[in-house]
Amino acid sequence: MDTRTVILLLSLGSFVFCLLLVVFQHGKEARERIPYLASAKFLQGLGSLIMYLRDLAPDFGTVATGNALVLLGCVQEYWAVLYLVGRPASGRRHVLVMALVAAACLATYGLAPPGRAGVLFCLHTLFYLLPAWSLMRPGVAASLLRRFLGVSYLLLGLLFLTHFLLLSLGLEKVSGWFGPAVYAVMQPSIYCIMLIGGVSLLLLAKEKSDHALEASNRKLAALNRTDSLTGIANRRHFDEALAREIARHARSGDELSLILLDIDHFKAFNDLYGHVAGDDCLRRVSGVLSRSVGRAGDFVARYGGEEFVCILPMTDSRGAYDVAEQMRRGVAALGIPHAASDAGGCVTISCGAATCACTDVAKASDIVSRADTLLYQAKAAGRNRTWAERCQRAWDEASGHAAAGRSA
Repeated sequence: MDTRTVILLLSLGSFVFCLLLVVFQHGKEARERIPYLASAKFLQGLGSLIMYLRDLAPDFGTVATGNALVLLGCVQEYWAVLYLVGRPASGRRHVLVMALVAAACLATYGLAPPGRAGVLFCLHTLFYLLPAWSLMRPGVAASLLRRFLGVSYLLLGLLFLTHFLLLSLGLEKVSGWFGPAVYAVMQPSIYCIMLIGGVSLLLLAKEKSDHALEASNRKLAALNRTDSLTGIANRRHFDEALAREIARHARSGDELSLILLDIDHFKAFNDLYGHVAGDDCLRRVSGVLSRSVGRAGDFVARYGGEEFVCILPMTDSRGAYDVAEQMRRGVAALGIPHAASDAGGCVTISCGAATCACTDVAKASDIVSRADTLLYQAKAAGRNRTWAERCQRAWDEASGHAAAGRSA
């Protein structure tokens, strides 16, 4: 395989990879694309094509322009590798390095052919060893694909270094079998390694893009299940969690409790202090509610407006009352002024705590309806209090009850 054939194959291969990358990244969001990679392959393909056509163009156009384009493509490929390993280079550094490489390539035109080739091979060696180091540097966990690609770049760098040494020592002119044998092995080896490395780079780009898409989907799923104002679970997430807990408790036979609560006179609070203060109030109240539950299975969500809900797995009515009271006292302790409230002069909440054996519940809305009825009774009794299932009135906080009534 002669040199011109290798150059032509490299040109065609680079254009094919460029086309595959364009198709692969078409329609993807910016965070799922791999920057610089398609342009790198296009520059390498164009530069190789110009060098293949060197007999049809002036020497300056083939040597300086062709090699400059190939090396600029190598620089772009290095930036793509840095992005793939999570170490993207700054735009200013990118422009500076591109300008320096272009200037070095143009400067080689004034050198004799051996000197010109030596400088170009040195630059090729540098921009193959740099991505090899980025992919294989010690102390960094790397996938098998990354290490394989790193080895490909390392071999390419060593081959170009060998080529440079052969030129420097004049061994390419040695008669006999040595010189021809070395070149006979080197040229197809460069082509094969570039082909394998290109496929590996394409697979690594796909892997990076897939990870970005997965992360984006996870983030979107989390946003769909989280209330944007308070940061706790939203109504959709609550509905899913309640259905799941009811099914689980129906199998185990354990009691399930649910607390429905809302902020007393919240509309009047918004009218008096404004919606910005109202939003801050909702965030602070949700923080208290989240801190009031300590078990892994406990679940707090914003039900809608100023209403919140809490699921307490394996919890009886006494335990549900205790948790609701802890929430009520915690909100009152915030001391948020509320001059329009007749329930204590500060922001307070009213709670309804329902408890059921899930074998008796036909659907999720049943326990919510029971908690809502108890919440209405607490508000009708004067607000800033808790009404619990199986009680004719709110238990007296000062009665000295100590049992939490919650299963471990």
